[in-house]
Amino acid sequence: MDELKRSVDYSRKRLQAIRNCEGHIADILWKSTRKIVTASKRYRGMGRLTNESALLSYAKNVTAESEESINSYISAYSKASCKILGIDSENIESFLVSDIYGKTTSERNAAYLGNFAEDIVRMIKAGTLMGYSEQQLISSIRTGYKDPYHTSVITKAKRKDINIDVPSYGKGYYKNAYQTIVRNASQVIALAWGQAEQEYGQENKAIGFYVKRGSDFPCLICQNEADAGLHSFKDPYPPFHVSCQCFTVFAFKDNKKK
Repeated sequence: MDELKRSVDYSRKRLQAIRNCEGHIADILWKSTRKIVTASKRYRGMGRLTNESALLSYAKNVTAESEESINSYISAYSKASCKILGIDSENIESFLVSDIYGKTTSERNAAYLGNFAEDIVRMIKAGTLMGYSEQQLISSIRTGYKDPYHTSVITKAKRKDINIDVPSYGKGYYKNAYQTIVRNASQVIALAWGQAEQEYGQENKAIGFYVKRGSDFPCLICQNEADAGLHSFKDPYPPFHVSCQCFTVFAFKDNKKK
């Protein structure tokens, strides 16, 4: 296969792998959410939560059960890169269980799933205090659980002067657990695909690579990398961010010119 075509196809499959994993995670988290909401009737009464701590404990147990499935999807979609490239997956398997910026993927997911349980309980509390029926509660949470602190039953409760604590999980845009879980999975898969392609290039005696833009969308990071010319394998490697569409052209001793 022509190397340029291979690289373009690879970048497209990388983005598809990320989207596919995000879809599976969405399904898993909604099933957990519905289970928590359905069980919450045991902890609701007289327009309030009768035992919020017990509900939270139950919710955290439910979301913890999702961790293995989410980790399995992250692993499968990460290792798909090796199958496409025809290389061994040993290095990617090691990467998946290694510390990435201080924590393993599994450790991050465990923490984020605990936060997700807290988000769902806060939404249940908000709906209960507004007198929602179980069906109203399920419907409102389904439309807002992916962004509970901007467009959900919690924001509606606040407009009625019902105070629900709003947490912050960091300084970025992803201040709710759902988006943090999805973003974590997407970043790990993106990094894995980048590492696998570097390994493929080095196994085929490449001496470096050129970065090519795969999108016209303005991005200073991607444009700077594309303008930099020949990169060594010590340099940052695409994808440079989760939605990055850049691809590479490997450089060999006989094709150093762009």
